[in-house]
Amino acid sequence: MLLKNSKATLPFDPAKKTAVIGPLGDDQHDMLGPWWGQGKDADAVSVFSGIAAQSTGATFTAGCTAKNTEPPAATDADVCGDDSGFQAAVAAASAADQVVLAVGETREMSGEAASRSVIDLPGRQQALIDAIVATGKPVAVVVFNGRPLTLGDAAASSPALLEAWFPGVEAGNSVADVVFGKVNPGGKLPVSFPRRVGQVPIYYNHEPTGRPCDVTQKYTSRYRDLNACDALFPFGFGLSYTTFDVSAPALDRTSMSPRGSVAATVTVKNTGTVKGDDVVQLYLHDPVASISQPVRRLRGFQRVTLEPGATQRVTFHLDRSDVGFYDNEGRFVVEPGTIEVYAGDSSTATGKATFQVR
Repeated sequence: MLLKNSKATLPFDPAKKTAVIGPLGDDQHDMLGPWWGQGKDADAVSVFSGIAAQSTGATFTAGCTAKNTEPPAATDADVCGDDSGFQAAVAAASAADQVVLAVGETREMSGEAASRSVIDLPGRQQALIDAIVATGKPVAVVVFNGRPLTLGDAAASSPALLEAWFPGVEAGNSVADVVFGKVNPGGKLPVSFPRRVGQVPIYYNHEPTGRPCDVTQKYTSRYRDLNACDALFPFGFGLSYTTFDVSAPALDRTSMSPRGSVAATVTVKNTGTVKGDDVVQLYLHDPVASISQPVRRLRGFQRVTLEPGATQRVTFHLDRSDVGFYDNEGRFVVEPGTIEVYAGDSSTATGKATFQVR
């Protein structure tokens, strides 16, 4: 998933010299993730191997190392524990035209019995990012991990940021395809990424509060040391090498009976210059109910592929299963009232329409 792409840093040109840097840059073991089953390290394609297959003259410099230590012995210091290799990494970046920087967790740091109280990039990886970005070369940071991390510093300093999770045996090839534009990324986050660990648990479908967050006011539901109310990267978020416009939902009726239905139609347009995918998402909110309802509930999504300038209409059908909920007696009920419908390409969608349940 593409999380940041400042000044169209990506895609890179495969004809240019690419430096692969980072503790996970030529790693096969960690690409398989914590639930590898019958997966074998030897079958996995490392980031460097994938990049080198598409970019002649690619180089690899670790900068620092990652130890594969099983919990409970594993610590953040097992990944990029010192900066003795930073000088060589900076030299490699300076000698290249562009840099792919592979950072993140080892597979042993995630999965069962591997919780972390601090979910920043382990070790001195942020310092490595800062050192490489300071060279002034175009840098794409690729993050491998099994959980949402607090990537605020990485997002602030990196020109481009890709979330790769643990991609499996084709890891290096898939990263290379995205970095060089052979594939236009169109993935969306299935979780929210916090700005700081103190926001955890953070999720898009939380219940409302009587004091909604307002950074200009003291007595509201917010953290005093964050000048923000939301996630760093919200549920459903993901960028592309093109841009899209998603219209507000158009409803085929203004009311429905408890046994009826409403059709919500959204128009999506590729407003950029290359072909790409977007995932249209539809959310509901019931603002007044006998039991407090989440501020947003995802009720539908659809991936669309569009050429530049092309448009497509997407229709979602809503019925009692979407507007109802279970009461305190365990009964599924549909209550009369206003239902708010939001459409867009993340859980922060602002395109809105309303209808009444009679």
